[in-house]
Amino acid sequence: MDCSVIYYSARKTSLCEKALRRGTASLGLRMASTCFATDAKSLGERLREAFQRGRVCFVAGGLGFSDHRSLSRILSNAAARSQPDLLRRLPNEDGDDGYLLRAGDMLLVLLPDEPDQLERLLSGRLSEFIRKSIQ
Repeated sequence: MDCSVIYYSARKTSLCEKALRRGTASLGLRMASTCFATDAKSLGERLREAFQRGRVCFVAGGLGFSDHRSLSRILSNAAARSQPDLLRRLPNEDGDDGYLLRAGDMLLVLLPDEPDQLERLLSGRLSEFIRKSIQ
């Protein structure tokens, strides 16, 4: 199955891309598209495009911001209006927590832009949940 990746004001994108390729491959996902977004408007546009192409999208970066660029703030506003079926925080003891949102058969996974943290979050219980969700 194909998935999309959006780097939202992310750092270390090439290292994150390698980590995401490993993590998505182990889940049976192929990174069909990757793109960048730097503000809320472009993020919304990229998300719309991603979900027109497929059911799974990963967003790396933007979780550490506390201003208007805060990914968790932007998406919590959107989630409040759209009422997703599932919203879970992915605890990360080494840095920014990730988040998982599911609406119907669509899955959005928000990840930090630190490759080591990203790999840890994509393994274990999260990987099992994603596998079950995309079957």
